Amino acid sequence: MKGFSIIEALNIAIETEKLGIEFYGKLVDTVKDKQLKEFFEHLRQEEARHLVKYIDLRKQYEQRDKKIEFEDEVQLYFRAISDAEIFRKAGMTIKELENIELKEAVARALEFEKETLLFFYSLWDSVEPEHQNVMKEIVKEERSHIIRLKNLLDTLQ
Repeated sequence: MKGFSIIEALNIAIETEKLGIEFYGKLVDTVKDKQLKEFFEHLRQEEARHLVKYIDLRKQYEQRDKKIEFEDEVQLYFRAISDAEIFRKAGMTIKELENIELKEAVARALEFEKETLLFFYSLWDSVEPEHQNVMKEIVKEERSHIIRLKNLLDTLQ
């Protein structure tokens, strides 16, 4: 993947955060344990916060460079790539979360975040060098989820 603009990278980040909101929302609806439900709700809210942040960043870059425009087809393409890649590698779909056990839910969430992080690492190298600091911030946010989920999974062992 070479030659993505920062706006393209942010569009991918936006679509990925939407997937995260959907993913954690489904876990909130599925798990019975109150503490775990609150934990996944917190992660869902963080994904929503990231979504707003990335949309704001995209607006800033779009204002700086008016000549870059995105068509709906491109948005759908990015959604398809991120959706298929992240969920395929995590070995799951949203529908498969309906009857999941507590430990498995946390393990799947950890896998989801790892795949998201790997996706963003690969995207990082493909944006213009002057915008790689934005990708660095995205990666930092995603890493924090992995640490929290790993700590939770360790307590469930």
